[in-house]
Amino acid sequence: MKTHRLKWTGIPTLAAALALTAGGLRAEDRQAPVYRAEDCCNLCPAAADASLYATSYMKNFVTLVQGNESDWLFRSREDLRTEFGTTPEGYRQLKQLREAFKRHGIELVVVYQPTRGMVNRSKLAPAQRAGFDFDKAVKNYRQTLARFAELGFWVPDLTPLTDEQAEPAFYFRGDQHWTSYGAQRTAKIVAETVKKIPGFDDIPHKEFVTRTQGRMGKRGTLHRVAGQLCETTYAFEYSDQFFTEPKGESGGDDLFGEGGLPQITLVGTSHSGQNYNFAGFLSEHIGADILNVAFPGGGLEGSMLEYLSSDEFRQHPPKILIWEFSPLYDLASDKFYRQALALLDDNACESGPSLLVAKATLRPGAGSKEILVNGVDKLVEASNAGHQLDIRFSDPSVKNLEGTLWYMSGRREQVKFDKPTTAETNGRFAFRLRDDGEWAGLSFFALEIQPPEGLKEPVEVEARLCKRHDNRAPANLTARSGN
Repeated sequence: MKTHRLKWTGIPTLAAALALTAGGLRAEDRQAPVYRAEDCCNLCPAAADASLYATSYMKNFVTLVQGNESDWLFRSREDLRTEFGTTPEGYRQLKQLREAFKRHGIELVVVYQPTRGMVNRSKLAPAQRAGFDFDKAVKNYRQTLARFAELGFWVPDLTPLTDEQAEPAFYFRGDQHWTSYGAQRTAKIVAETVKKIPGFDDIPHKEFVTRTQGRMGKRGTLHRVAGQLCETTYAFEYSDQFFTEPKGESGGDDLFGEGGLPQITLVGTSHSGQNYNFAGFLSEHIGADILNVAFPGGGLEGSMLEYLSSDEFRQHPPKILIWEFSPLYDLASDKFYRQALALLDDNACESGPSLLVAKATLRPGAGSKEILVNGVDKLVEASNAGHQLDIRFSDPSVKNLEGTLWYMSGRREQVKFDKPTTAETNGRFAFRLRDDGEWAGLSFFALEIQPPEGLKEPVEVEARLCKRHDNRAPANLTARSGN
């Protein structure tokens, strides 16, 4: 919605108008009030200064540029990027992730969003459009999709969505999220890929229908950051909102009927949240139930890690997992893969013996505490390449783990794992020992853990060192505990 400041230049009050009328001014001589509209909220010079994007959140918006209308904003770094994909190490870990899912009999579909600049290029101002190498962006984006496919993922080709002229717009004017219409157009393409997956015909099918359910008002994230920088306020942007339900049904408590949990699961970012009905549109176009576990604020990894650690996944793994994310996220994040691969390893510390087990109490304000030590009772072989740790806090609300890993060579590694504040957590952190490059040859010696951030009461913690399933051999059990 275009925003204007209205300046009154006609007769200022009803009283004055009545006085003029009473004074004998003929109707044909009276003039309607005149308004002058000025564009609101043009970006100020501060928006072009990257150093003023001071917080970690604001850095995601470096730097804002204005589109061909005052309330169309773009991020020059993210929305106008021309490079996509990840590093060789990132691709190596993506392949490991895909193979781990494959061992569970799960096909993984990657929904890699095209950028706002690629899709809504027509909304760029002439200067930005001239400086944005659209052809290079599309070429590199398409090559990245092909690289994902080479790794074994199912990858919908979303390039037909680029340079859209369609209305309503695919993305919001002042927010990084797609509109419900963008979600709908994406879901239609994704559905065509899902239907090609072997075994899809064995999944129970059902007809769905989508209906409007009013309007959604959004104060966009780009508008918010621009407001902070330029001390101005943008109006709410409104868009239609939708909901999807099985055809012929309305309401009811049995969400998935007698068939149990759906055999297709959606994980992803806030784009997959309820506001945009992406899961609903997928159900409609695919013709099957979708279990949507995405949540706002989860980012690339939040909903994926939460789902992999859930009873739903362990007891009822899906046949197809749809993973939605944007090029904004770092696909070479070592922390993400170490956790995801550990959780996909059939709960190594539950289904097999632990090499080391220890319990301790962490107290508020205290320093880090030594939890596990290799060799106190008996020395065990524990090379990084074949082992992982499983750490559980007695308080399920704990969302961060920070500590130090020590190795036999004397080398150490600082580790920090954080879960989104919006995630439902169980106090568990499972992760592989670092096994890239020279780290793979190191051997575990000890683990120290710091009291969780914001801890107000003492909390119990249990730590286990276990062999990965790809390195299983008879294990020696060594237990140690301390308070």
